[in-house]
Amino acid sequence: MMNRFHIENSFGLFIGKLLENRLHKHYALQLSMAKSGVLMLTDDQNQQQISQYFFINSKVPHLLVGQDVQLTVLINPLSPIGHTLSLEYGQHTILTTPLRLTDELQKGFLDFTAESMSERAFTEFTQRVNDIFFRYKCQCEEKHHLSDERVFKALEFLDAHFDRTVTLGEVASHCFLSETRFLHLFKEKTHLNFRRYQLWNKLVKSMPLLKHNSITETAFRCGFTDSAHYTRTFVETFGITPKFLQRKE
Repeated sequence: MMNRFHIENSFGLFIGKLLENRLHKHYALQLSMAKSGVLMLTDDQNQQQISQYFFINSKVPHLLVGQDVQLTVLINPLSPIGHTLSLEYGQHTILTTPLRLTDELQKGFLDFTAESMSERAFTEFTQRVNDIFFRYKCQCEEKHHLSDERVFKALEFLDAHFDRTVTLGEVASHCFLSETRFLHLFKEKTHLNFRRYQLWNKLVKSMPLLKHNSITETAFRCGFTDSAHYTRTFVETFGITPKFLQRKE
């Protein structure tokens, strides 16, 4: 089966077989499910869990592999659906029981893998995921659920300039803050490290480019100094190499 992946601002998803993975952690919330078999998760204490379903909280070290076709969804914690999941399940590090929306995701996943798995069918599936997340999303009105407009402006600025490394001074000035105050405010409101978030943003933006560009070209287009730095950061964040997303089978 051809591996499929889709990336947008609120979430990214992958469908395929993940036979090799490395211990890693990322700031996204993760939902993973096997088509019919099981997945094996190993944590940073080398403890293993086996289940058909996994919910993995933000910044939790894990290694997840399975022989079966799986669906993995990475969700931005600052998005409406991310906020919902954080409120309902944020007290857990790892869950192996289905969540409220798991049944609907599983049905869409099974319907897709039972069909032709064409590009059109995959597009329809990603829209179906969007519809599910819209129904379950948090209804609060705050932008990205941030109580400070300056941090929201910083996220917009980083998103618009993902193709280069934005300096701390530049983004702090854009938000009319000192560097020290900006770092404190960013961590307070997002619970994220500024540098790590910037790398995450670059990596997420790079994924679609891997479809039609070499790893070196993708690295330069996303503001990395070289392909080695890009690959190392990619593996540390996702547990796989960028080349994995370029595989046709």
